[in-house]
This record gives sequence, structure tokens and C-alpha cells, in this order.
Amino acid sequence: MTASFKRVGTNKLQKFFLYLILLDWVLLIVTALKMQSLTFGYGAVISVMLFVYSLFLTNLCRIRARRANDAYMIYPVIIGAIVSFLLVVYFFFLI
Repeated sequence: MTASFKRVGTNKLQKFFLYLILLDWVLLIVTALKMQSLTFGYGAVISVMLFVYSLFLTNLCRIRARRANDAYMIYPVIIGAIVSFLLVVYFFFLI
């Protein structure tokens, strides 16, 4: 049996989590725009760090959505993780 809870007022953790999702998208856009001018070392480190950040955010989102019925947050996080994976593949295999 799952425990239900009532939110009272604004949820600061929810806002913080939404800002983490926005930060992920900003980092992905900046990295995608600067990908051609990066050296291999910097590009590899940035790509792997973005991928790990996206996986971490996906895990947090999965926990949060299961607990609070916030399933709508899963979609931008999953799409961000897929874009992050595609950036890693693009950098390592196509450049």
C-alpha cells in the first residue's frame, strides 16, 4: 500500500528539480553548439560528464515521479539523456 501525502504551498524540491532539468538542456545546447571547436580531450570529458549528469537526473526523476505522481517530468529528462548519448556518439565516432 502506498502512502499518499498532501502538498501544502510551493514545493522547493520540485522547483529545484525543474531547474536541474533546465540546466541539463542549457548544457546540452551549449555543448552541441561548441562541439566542433573542442579538442578531443575536452570534448571527451564534457561529453562523458553530460552523459553521467543525464543518467543521474534520470534516476532522480524516476524516483521522484514514482513517489509524487509527477510522471510528466520524465519526458524532458529522458529526451535529454538520449540527446546526451547522441552527442557522445557523435563526438567519439563521427568527428
